[in-house]
Amino acid sequence: MAVTNTDLVKWLGADTADTALLAQAAQAVTMAAAMTDAYCRGAHLKADGDTRPGVDAVVLMASARMLANPEGLKYATGVVSFGEGFSGFTLAEQMVLNRYRRRAA
Repeated sequence: MAVTNTDLVKWLGADTADTALLAQAAQAVTMAAAMTDAYCRGAHLKADGDTRPGVDAVVLMASARMLANPEGLKYATGVVSFGEGFSGFTLAEQMVLNRYRRRAA
């Protein structure tokens, strides 16, 4: 099952009626899925096109970071501070994706 923009917005606890947020979430999911595909060189998909175990969670987490800070800038608002935006897969995400990554051509 592929991650959708609605999945992302629901997971973040935001309003699924917000069309602007859904559009932005769709872009984040598309980018995270494309980077996952490039990282694994297509090996993250089964023969039927479904994703392998754990891949959807990686796409969801990466797209959540992209959606939370799309500018990729550090800033603070009151007591809440945001670090840099998406700058690559986390170590935990890489551990999941490395199971499916083709390391030699």
